[in-house]
Amino acid sequence: MDIEARLAAIEEKQNQILNLLVHNEVATGKTMTLKEAARYAGYSPDHFRRLAVEQHLIPFARPSGQQKGKILFRKSDLDRFLGEDKDEQTKQPGRRRKSKHIQIW
Repeated sequence: MDIEARLAAIEEKQNQILNLLVHNEVATGKTMTLKEAARYAGYSPDHFRRLAVEQHLIPFARPSGQQKGKILFRKSDLDRFLGEDKDEQTKQPGRRRKSKHIQIW
């Protein structure tokens, strides 16, 4: 067996293992899709994606290994994020709106 065939076989096995891990976690309820996680946390999917991808506040995984694609969240990470959010009621993740101050002379 030449090196290219061996590498192809190894890559195929890696993909099979990754698929088994991802599907097993999804089936057992340990991971959630973006929509499921957003609903669970009480955020809109767009805002939740921004919190995870752009602000790096919530750990996530992409099964494809690419920059774009499906995003999966572990329930334990979401519970940790929500627990921190409850502890810090005054600090809300996301953008802060500028308040308009009225000065009276």
